[in-house]
Amino acid sequence: MKPEKKIFHSKVARRMLMFFVLSTFIPVSFLAYLSYSESNDMLLKKAHHQLAAASNSYNKVIYERLLLAEQVLQDAVTKLINGSDTFEADIQLIQRIRSLTLLRSDGSTKKLLGEPQAIESLNAAALKHLASGRTVLMTQSKGAGNNIVLMTALNAEALEKGILIAQIKPDYLWGDPESLPLDIGLCVTNEQYAVLFCANKPEAVNVAQPLKQIAHRTKGEYHWDEGDIRYIANYQEIFLEPHFLTPRWLVAAIQPEADALDNMARFRTIFWGSVILSVLVILLFSMIQIRRVLVPLEKLIEGTRRLGNRDFATQVDVISADEFGELAASFNKMTAQLGVQFKTMTALSLIDREILSGLNIDKIVRYVLAHLYGMIRADFSAVSVFDQDAPEKAVLHLLDLKQKHIRTLDYDISSHMHQLLQVGSKGVWIDRQTIDQLDLNQKIEPALKRLNCLFILPLNWKDQMVGYISLGFRTPPNWDQKDAQRIHDFADRVAVALFTKNREELLLRQARIDALTELPNRFLFMEQLQKEIAQNQRNERRLAVLYIDLDRFKMVNDSYGHSIGDELLREAGERLHGCVYQGDTVARLGGDEFAIIISELDSEQAAQSVAEKIIAVLNEPFIFNNEKNVLAASIGIAIYPQDGESIADLMRNADIAMYRAKEKGGNRYIFFEENMNAEVNKRAAIERELRNAIVEGQFVLYYQPQVEPKSGLVQGVETLVRWNHPERGFVSPGVFIPIAENTSLIVDVGRIILKDACAQFRQWLNDGIQLDYIAVNVSVKQFQQPDFFQLVEHVLEVNQLPPHCLELEITESVLMDDTQVVMAMLEKLKNLGVQLSIDDFGTGYSSMSYLEQLPFDTIKIDMSFVRKIQENGEGGTIAATIAAMAHALNKKIVAEGVEIQAQLDFLTQCNCELIQGYIYSRPLPADELAAYVRKNHAAVRNALSEPRYLSA
Repeated sequence: MKPEKKIFHSKVARRMLMFFVLSTFIPVSFLAYLSYSESNDMLLKKAHHQLAAASNSYNKVIYERLLLAEQVLQDAVTKLINGSDTFEADIQLIQRIRSLTLLRSDGSTKKLLGEPQAIESLNAAALKHLASGRTVLMTQSKGAGNNIVLMTALNAEALEKGILIAQIKPDYLWGDPESLPLDIGLCVTNEQYAVLFCANKPEAVNVAQPLKQIAHRTKGEYHWDEGDIRYIANYQEIFLEPHFLTPRWLVAAIQPEADALDNMARFRTIFWGSVILSVLVILLFSMIQIRRVLVPLEKLIEGTRRLGNRDFATQVDVISADEFGELAASFNKMTAQLGVQFKTMTALSLIDREILSGLNIDKIVRYVLAHLYGMIRADFSAVSVFDQDAPEKAVLHLLDLKQKHIRTLDYDISSHMHQLLQVGSKGVWIDRQTIDQLDLNQKIEPALKRLNCLFILPLNWKDQMVGYISLGFRTPPNWDQKDAQRIHDFADRVAVALFTKNREELLLRQARIDALTELPNRFLFMEQLQKEIAQNQRNERRLAVLYIDLDRFKMVNDSYGHSIGDELLREAGERLHGCVYQGDTVARLGGDEFAIIISELDSEQAAQSVAEKIIAVLNEPFIFNNEKNVLAASIGIAIYPQDGESIADLMRNADIAMYRAKEKGGNRYIFFEENMNAEVNKRAAIERELRNAIVEGQFVLYYQPQVEPKSGLVQGVETLVRWNHPERGFVSPGVFIPIAENTSLIVDVGRIILKDACAQFRQWLNDGIQLDYIAVNVSVKQFQQPDFFQLVEHVLEVNQLPPHCLELEITESVLMDDTQVVMAMLEKLKNLGVQLSIDDFGTGYSSMSYLEQLPFDTIKIDMSFVRKIQENGEGGTIAATIAAMAHALNKKIVAEGVEIQAQLDFLTQCNCELIQGYIYSRPLPADELAAYVRKNHAAVRNALSEPRYLSA
């Protein structure tokens, strides 16, 4: 092949040429694009910075001129108070004020300077602002222009003495347009985006419309297209409302984008020249390099084709002093190694297939020994397999080279061999003298006597030794690292097979025995119970099943850790085992649940005696880390055959009795009674109907107002759920909420309540019902759902509600679970802006340290503490303490369940921010609540109304 003549006939050559060209053109083009883009962005940023500086500077100038005009107006007030009403000689006033008018309390006006100024009616806010001694700024449209008016009271404490009105001169307020930057347009708009003033702005440019669409913050930048011209602008708000009670004015600085981008033309010319020159240079060098690469590359390609056809013997002939020569030598070496590795991998794959298919140890060992002999050519090859039940015994699998088969021999492992295996985990070589000291089986001694050295490799897998491989040689072998690695690969296969087989046998045992307590597990217990039932059925005898649950075990686990909990379970199992006779069965069903079978029961008194003994022994202290821990047990007892004739019936009824014992406080035993079954069936029926209620939407929301006691104003509502059953009518929450909590249906119910409550709150806002927030109760299980935060976000987004309009009421029990997870969720909700409230405070966990750390806004005093407040004001110590503590932590207080005036007065004295209860209103449907709030807000407004000033 002559690459000089056929250079472009090769696909590789054409591809390399294209690659070299593109490798230059693409980066250069990309960098040029970035440079162009960055330059463009830099110029725009610089222009926006200048515009922002211009708008900010003009903003400050206008505000300072308004303050000076206000000062002049205050001086005029002082003159009027002193009896002087002549202002034509006041140069400071004449320069800033066009007209000055006095508005009397009866609506008449008096001209003091210039034309008299008429104003619209002043609202209550303006009057209040004037009464505070501050100045009101107003904008009045007049023809094509606008009048800027300042107003101040002659006497802030007596508005009836009159209000002084001054119209500011536009030339003074806006300044001389020629003194402003000529290349930047400056415009001022009021809160309705009406243009008050513009300077250096093209006539056809509409500033107000684009500004109205984007100016939702105090300052920013924007752009818009006017015809074929794009304009850029920055705006900044003049904060007038705190001082002048005037909604914001905006100062906008404007400039055509073309004026900002005026230096990019020369860059394009330089760029294209550089690109073309770079491509030509790379094209020249790439053609030279391609000629040097193609010949050795073709030879290497031919070598790879042979390698793909499993020809590992033929080598690539490339003689070169450069990297291609090194590559050819490495390729030839790699080919030889791949040949050896291919044979090894083929053998290992056969062994792996056997391991996965049947775990026939004899067959796997035969494969390993045969392939080891084929590659290593050892004079002695054997695999020893340990007996797991008797570690000192082993089975030797020996390759018989003469008869070409595997012999197996049982023998005892000497202590010397054990020592060698322990110290030589990576394999150990032993000499002739050591071989004689191994004390092996006499049947293999003749084979060992012919050897001069022996290599022993332990079979370890997951820190467990299951056997070892022996390879003996008459003359020491010349191994390299890869030969040793191949032997280890075969050893690993055998170790995996032996370990897996041992593991299967262990798992079969563990499937019936509890690993922690070594008691029968649930599977073996059920099997034994079936046998006992069958035997007692034949003998017409009775038996008892005791279902045992350890009380307060979770508290021990959480306080001391799972290791102490495991120790406690082990000792509890031993104590339980000591409470029964030899023929009875004690099992651990899982967790902290145990079960006992008392066979051949003579009377119920015998089962009662065992239960009392269990409670007594478990009440004795468990001592761990020098600390005493006392447990208790809830025990349910079911008797065969009266409480059930099948395993399922006996276990279910014993479980029901156990839960009844736990409901009564635990540390007791209860025999199963039929009425318990009826109660369970009733709860099951309610659960089924509750599921239908979720699907059919049978829940109705009621709302109870939360009132600020000093003003009587309704500020928010709490959402309460009612179940409108199609047959039973309204079902009390006290009936279905506990069942929903126990069955996790509360998650679905809570999701419905949250969605419907937020939707109703949005409807109220649309109807003009102004409430600050709506409170929704969240159960512990709902709070623990991984998608709860996303649900809150979604509901707020769908109903377009600000997060602070939603308050989530969470009970103290949520703090009993993973505190870090709870803290993380609360922080996410708080960062979102949702208000957080602790419900029923004082009845649950009540950890002061957690209360200080957690980001709650509100604490609700439980009604049980409110009801203790008597007519004479006594009984409110706890409520007052909670209120004082909450205020010390900067938390709001809501007192619920307030019904009488004495309770309201006491809680008001404690500075409770909000009151909820029948003293104000019962829970109401949505429409009645809306009417109640309208009536309440109207009454409060009437009570707080002030006299209004009207214009003539």
